[in-house]
Amino acid sequence: MKKTLMKWTLTAAIFFFGLGTELKFESVFADSSAITNLDQLRGVFENRLLTRTEEFTVSYSGDKEQLSKQLPGLLREATEQDDYTAYIVDSYFYTLRTWSARAKLTVTIQYRETPEETAEVNRQVSHIVKQIISPRMNGHEKVKEIHDWLVRYLQYDTRYERYTAYQALQDRRAVCQGYALLAYKMLNEAGIKNKIVEGTVASGDHAWNLVLLDGKWYHLDVTWDDPVPNRDDLLSYNYYLKTDEQIRQDHAWTKEYPKALLSYETTLESLKKSDPARQTFYIRLAELIRKAENE
Repeated sequence: MKKTLMKWTLTAAIFFFGLGTELKFESVFADSSAITNLDQLRGVFENRLLTRTEEFTVSYSGDKEQLSKQLPGLLREATEQDDYTAYIVDSYFYTLRTWSARAKLTVTIQYRETPEETAEVNRQVSHIVKQIISPRMNGHEKVKEIHDWLVRYLQYDTRYERYTAYQALQDRRAVCQGYALLAYKMLNEAGIKNKIVEGTVASGDHAWNLVLLDGKWYHLDVTWDDPVPNRDDLLSYNYYLKTDEQIRQDHAWTKEYPKALLSYETTLESLKKSDPARQTFYIRLAELIRKAENE
């Protein structure tokens, strides 16, 4: 089963000009005041990314040598400020024009999802979560409900064409990146902190989620819990809230992420005693996980 992840690419170029013809761009957002240091510039980058600005220009009056050295890393850090943003940025390109006192920086960004599409994702996610999540549910119940909804609603895109949450909602198909992005949005909407993990499996690049429950992190790979070919009647829990050790059997990652050390089966055993009102739920979930492990 092939699982595909399309990483955002960072195509960047710097052009240094003295006096001469200025490059022309259309539909450019220009900051009215000069930026004097890299922290201010990082804030501008983060804001423009969150608002999906496709092109903007800033005037920089700080250390130009420092700017030219740190600019690529600064842009990368700003892109990675938010997991959702990081995975819908397709590429960026920048030009830097300098003269005696100031530098003029223009950044052009290509996104996989338009602001309107992201707004539609937010609208649909809000509606869906209100439909499937009850105020009386705790975090464990919410995660299972969202996991099950995603597995039932989506099919894996075997043509490897749909990478965004918007495409996942509209077409009911996506590759792992679309699954992880939609899970990220739905979990956040339900009040469950989570991250998107970028890694690899035997077939190539892959993405899944890290979920925080009661102060502990767990891996959640909804894509690999969705059978291919699709079966609406089948819900798998093979990759449901796993530790680093458990998921490392066939998943790998190189970036630093919060450690997932506590077995969820151990967590469920503890919850049966500490939360007797939901004991039936915990027993049933533990059975589903054990069944998946024995298949």
